[in-house]
Amino acid sequence: MTSPRRWLLPSLVVALGFAGCSSAAPPGERIASAKARVTKPDVPAEDFAALVAGNTDFAASMYRQLSKPGENLLFSPFSISHAFAMVYAGARGDTGSQMAQALHFTLPQERLHPAVNALNLALQARAKAKVKGGGSPPTLRVVNAAWGQQGYAFESPFLDVLAQHYGTGMYAVDFITKPKSIREDINAWVEAQTLGRIQDLLPADLVTPDTRLVLANALYFKGEWQESFANTRQAPFHLLDGGTRQVSMMRGPITAPLLKGGDFDAVAIPYKGQAFRMLVIVPHEGRFAQVESRLSADFLDSIRAGLRSSPISLGLPRFKVTQATPLDESLEALGMVDAFSERADLSGVSRQEELMISAAQHQAFLSVDERGTEAAAATAVVIVRESAPEPYVVDRPFLFLIEDVETKSVLFLGRLVNP
Repeated sequence: MTSPRRWLLPSLVVALGFAGCSSAAPPGERIASAKARVTKPDVPAEDFAALVAGNTDFAASMYRQLSKPGENLLFSPFSISHAFAMVYAGARGDTGSQMAQALHFTLPQERLHPAVNALNLALQARAKAKVKGGGSPPTLRVVNAAWGQQGYAFESPFLDVLAQHYGTGMYAVDFITKPKSIREDINAWVEAQTLGRIQDLLPADLVTPDTRLVLANALYFKGEWQESFANTRQAPFHLLDGGTRQVSMMRGPITAPLLKGGDFDAVAIPYKGQAFRMLVIVPHEGRFAQVESRLSADFLDSIRAGLRSSPISLGLPRFKVTQATPLDESLEALGMVDAFSERADLSGVSRQEELMISAAQHQAFLSVDERGTEAAAATAVVIVRESAPEPYVVDRPFLFLIEDVETKSVLFLGRLVNP
């Protein structure tokens, strides 16, 4: 069997296909569990913590797989984990075990999905909380949707998980005769959910008559700084190779958690409401590789524990990063091998045909300016049949992440080495 070309796309998408064809159900009919979404999941604190820690360690693992010397990096570990959690609901045997290993899922299926649901609901609830002193709270959107082949026999437990913990059923569509128009509809949905930041998620040859299911997750974040930057002017940024580059350096007096360590500094820049923040880690000269090699849940916890609120005159480059990255090889390197081969066991999705993942892609967008941050991301998994006070200026390469303060969930992770 020949796998289709592997592309990198925004917003989580999973497409599944098989050789047979059926069109028993009328177009537009919903394929869904009768069960409603669990809006108040009863999740023990230890399960919640295990999910977040696992997601962060997965973020660190993917960072090491995806980073390339001298290049910027941006991805959303939250989007990738969230997307693959839906695929994991249908994975069985060694395929499921390898997927759990690669994604750092330490909870069994019956506890993982409620924890994912609880985290999703908690993050969005905090984004809606009123901001003390006025101002708009951050916007956080995490949404799922699915399009399934008419008449295809999806497993009831799989549909239950999607409905109860991911808030989605499926639209019954006919991939067999209308793959092009369905692809355009899905792309339009993703673009709308990310306010135009993620466009043309699915290329022309990704949705085919063999497609049987597309699961989509879109992630969008926009937040204003708690204290906006007052002025911007050109200033030098010191590159890893010893050279410098002039950048638009935003400056302003703020009060923010700051840590000055032995081989790095860190500053946490809050968004309005202070439920979310950008954590910037700035390795000292000649220490970038050593510091980024320590990236893990424990390392980030040690940084958070050492932060102390301090009035500073902060300088931060105004920057924008967009990146599309194939995930296949990185995930295989992390141990998710069978899912990309004819040994795949996705029988929890459907037993009508044997299915395997043919490609996994990811795309992310981030814009940082004087007022705040806008970010969007998406992941695609394609499954086919077998076959002033103190001045502090960020003027050298740095790691950055956008996180939820309370849960420590890492929504976006990257580095800026060449602005």
